[in-house]
Amino acid sequence: MPENLAALGGNMFGALTVGYLFLGGAGAGAIVVGCLLDLVAVRAPFGTDARVSVDEAPPVERVASFTLLAGFAALVLGTLCLIIDLGRIDRVLALFLNPSLTYLTVGSYALAVLVLCGAFLALVRFVYLPSVPRSVVVAVEAVAAAVGTVVALYTGLLLQGLNAVALWKSPLLPVMFVLSSLSCGIAVALAASFFSELDADLAHAVRVLARVDAAVIALEAVVSAAFAEISLGGGNPAASASAAQLMGGSEALAWWVGFVLCGLIVPFVVEAVSAVRGRTKPVLRAALAVAAVLVLVGGLCLRGSVVGAGAHRALELEEPAAQTQRAM
Repeated sequence: MPENLAALGGNMFGALTVGYLFLGGAGAGAIVVGCLLDLVAVRAPFGTDARVSVDEAPPVERVASFTLLAGFAALVLGTLCLIIDLGRIDRVLALFLNPSLTYLTVGSYALAVLVLCGAFLALVRFVYLPSVPRSVVVAVEAVAAAVGTVVALYTGLLLQGLNAVALWKSPLLPVMFVLSSLSCGIAVALAASFFSELDADLAHAVRVLARVDAAVIALEAVVSAAFAEISLGGGNPAASASAAQLMGGSEALAWWVGFVLCGLIVPFVVEAVSAVRGRTKPVLRAALAVAAVLVLVGGLCLRGSVVGAGAHRALELEEPAAQTQRAM
């Protein structure tokens, strides 16, 4: 079904597509990180034992709450981008009323479930719901963390399923998008932590998040380098032509400056220094917040450059076999 996405009325190479891929991935990543932060570090009470206001909660709990809220908001905006890009609402509803086992259908269901989970988790934190016990919230968070991973993976599989674009057929593309989504989710949490009072628990959580993100960014750099290298030298002229746009063509600025420099190098250096220094001093804390913003910039540039490179020339989207058949 993904290869027939244009039949739903969408422009597969527009800004709305990039917006969905970024907002959907970053939103899913933020929900996953927010859920894990609550499950592992916060274990906040709910129901009749809950605090009436988020403002009364400890700093770590507030960070988890605002990370979930930001993730939910990004996910809703990304979903709107997808719906507008697909076009007719009846064809969007057909994905749910007449489901089939395709990336698009599975991803659409996962996206819908995650939006519902995100709405519930935002409500129980920002609206007092005394009838909701902690056990229910834990169950929803577990589901949201799992489904959020599926949604992050789906943003890459959606492109990979478009068989006409050789650059996107790489199995490394979904991996790259998942790692980017997780890094963006951590970035949202680190940005939220900058606006919270720093106590011992939050300082520890920030250090852990920075170390995890540094590891994710290192892996993301390796995967993206392999993606570019294999695409350039893999023997497929269409993939090579598209990858050349990333290396030195129309998408080079977004790839090298936006993604590699802003999304990988600068955040990795800042987070590595944070891990070595151990203590989160005010200057380093501000640097982590800036690095978090740069990670989000890098996530947007990654998706924009990859989409742009794949769509840069219609003739180069054709498979060599298809060209040979026409010639015969």
